Amino acid sequence: MTASPVPDAPVDTPPEDVRLRGLPWLVGHNALNAVFAYLTVFGPVFLLFLDELGLPKAQIGLLLSLLPFSGLLALGSAPVATRLGRKRVFVTCWGSRKIVAAGLLLLPWVLARWGHAGSLVYLVVVIAIFAVLRAVAETVWYPWLQEVVPDRVRGRFGATSTLVTTLVSCLTLAAAGQALKGHHGLHVFLVLIAAGCVFGVLSVLAMLPVPGGQPQPQRDPGDQHLTNMRGALRDRNFVLYLAGLGSVTVGTLLYLSFLPLFLKQALGLPSGVVVTLEALIMVGGAVSALLWGFAADRVGSRPVLMSAAAMTLLIPLGWLLLPRQAPHLVVWCAALYLVHGMALNGAALGAGRLLLNDVVPVRQNTAYTALYYAWIGLVGGVAPLLAGALLQTGGGWHVPLGWLTVDAHAVLFALAAVLIAVGWACYGRVRPDDRYRTRDVLYALSTRILRRLPWRGPL
Repeated sequence: MTASPVPDAPVDTPPEDVRLRGLPWLVGHNALNAVFAYLTVFGPVFLLFLDELGLPKAQIGLLLSLLPFSGLLALGSAPVATRLGRKRVFVTCWGSRKIVAAGLLLLPWVLARWGHAGSLVYLVVVIAIFAVLRAVAETVWYPWLQEVVPDRVRGRFGATSTLVTTLVSCLTLAAAGQALKGHHGLHVFLVLIAAGCVFGVLSVLAMLPVPGGQPQPQRDPGDQHLTNMRGALRDRNFVLYLAGLGSVTVGTLLYLSFLPLFLKQALGLPSGVVVTLEALIMVGGAVSALLWGFAADRVGSRPVLMSAAAMTLLIPLGWLLLPRQAPHLVVWCAALYLVHGMALNGAALGAGRLLLNDVVPVRQNTAYTALYYAWIGLVGGVAPLLAGALLQTGGGWHVPLGWLTVDAHAVLFALAAVLIAVGWACYGRVRPDDRYRTRDVLYALSTRILRRLPWRGPL
């Protein structure tokens, strides 16, 4: 007979007024950390940096996969981090990874001394250490976030945080794009990385006033943690959520991981324009953030998630059908990036709110969030590896088909659309966290819009 999940010890949640006072610091942390992320190892700057080093796509895919694959460490580190104190572990690891990221500044010296082979080994070591620190920190981030943010304002907090973060990210990418225009070589990339590390240190300091995350020495010992993880894997609702999340994540990352290189190499756009276009994802997210957040708190997470995931499906289809010699190509790319930001933001907000408000029980959140983080690490690591290998193998494919071009990138876009559709179907079977169904919300919304239109009589 299989053991049942064992409830964790009671969580000493800070009073709500104390938690609410910590929310502005959380928003500040998210915004500052976004600057660090986009100027160092995430976003188009790092991808173009690796391309400037002359790394083949398969090796770039390997480096990118180290970050999500490290999430598997969550399965073992979560209970230890909970006992030591989530806040203490997060701040320590989150701060240490900034020092490791600064190690990228030594790349020119390594390149001059040991060549490209030595540089690749050095990059792998730096990114691997960075990935481990990030994984341990983010393992405790999700249950700490569930503790600190009250359920009744989770949607509004997510929307506000997303709005501020995306605006800051947009300015960051726009500035990085301007810095890269007309410049070649590694120097400008190293300046951007150094600036990112400074903002990263500030983001860690912003977390110090946030309450909660205290040590819980008696909570979730090893055998109980394993029992709770086995119980979580028997939770059909949780498994369906993970299936939807995995399919959508792999589908999105399949084309998104190498999209800047697609714009640069297949569409012929310069690096500065590519980085600037990436900022439009942030604009789309900022424009839609408050709407998604308000809707989630009003009608529940799943209607928002299903609507946004359906929008996400349109993005790879748009890139697949886009004529590569179309007039005003930059305008079409900008429109796809803008819609992408709106869809991605809605899907992330809806999925995150659904996870913390309903899918994950508070009394077993260490086990559930450990499995969640390990799963997104696994699927997130598979996607860039698969994309890099496919682009490397299909580098010589080029079959004109009317206004379309069938090549390795086109195959990625088509496969991404299929996987996102599968994920959307799985999300549709997850239990809603409110009484409203997606179809009821869409019907009520469309009816209200039609009633306000200026015509009279039948349509």
